[in-house]
Amino acid sequence: MSAGPAPIGHLAVTTQRDTDDTLKALEASRGRLLAAARAGRLGKLAVARATAARMIAAWTLMPAPHDPVAHVEAAHAQARIHLARLTEHPPDVEVPSVMTADIFAQLTDSRPPAAPGRRYTYTPRKVLRRVLDHGLDHLNQIDQWLTWQRHGVAPTPTDGWASSLVTLPGDRLPLAAADLAAWLWRIDQVALLLVQHAAGLSKTKLDWIPPNSGWPLRRVLHHVARSEVLYSASLDEALPEEPLARYVEASRRFGERLAAAYAAGADPSVLYVTLYGVVSTPAGVAREVLSAETGLAEGT
Repeated sequence: MSAGPAPIGHLAVTTQRDTDDTLKALEASRGRLLAAARAGRLGKLAVARATAARMIAAWTLMPAPHDPVAHVEAAHAQARIHLARLTEHPPDVEVPSVMTADIFAQLTDSRPPAAPGRRYTYTPRKVLRRVLDHGLDHLNQIDQWLTWQRHGVAPTPTDGWASSLVTLPGDRLPLAAADLAAWLWRIDQVALLLVQHAAGLSKTKLDWIPPNSGWPLRRVLHHVARSEVLYSASLDEALPEEPLARYVEASRRFGERLAAAYAAGADPSVLYVTLYGVVSTPAGVAREVLSAETGLAEGT
């Protein structure tokens, strides 16, 4: 994993001309990609990668509090709305995310996967499992990081959970209202414990970088917050199944978020942070999308 997020500061000043030029470039890139796909010059995998780039950018552009503890609290409140609706979805529906094993490796600077292209998928029970397991894993990480800081004791990896790449038999079982209520109680307790543990951390503890250049706890907490919303909203906010329709919808969501971020300007109370806790800016996010799509177009 990479060493940690960029320093947190005010958004870089972006002129109206810069904004207009970026929006025009993004719209032109979208048009070229759709034309190439419809002409058969761009395959489904490339379209999927472009869809992922725009959807991940849209997630990054959800405004977040600078304070990572406040971010965890706000994200849980947002996620809770989606989690409470999980019984409205068929229990065996399995919705594909734009995330894949190789995109995860790219975003976290980790080792390339043995089976690239494997997709994250979600069922109602799998959403609950991932939210709970993810929270528990990082709750444990906070304690282990503090022990590492104080006593130099390296952490012991917790590998008992199954990732979003894995769908267990129990993930497709029916979900009754009583089942959901029990899951939500457990998830609420873990969210509360995360907030309580993190609220007592000093700036020094939050920003301490481990000897192996792993993530500081500030980044971990922003990642937990982003991930809970990603998991919980995966069914309510599922993209269309058809590849080009997926890309068009991801483009719409990204475009709306980018326009809102530009309209908000350099708001010092707002942070834009990636799914894996790295601080960014609207202009930086737009550049990454353009770079990704330019690379795909050059590969045709």
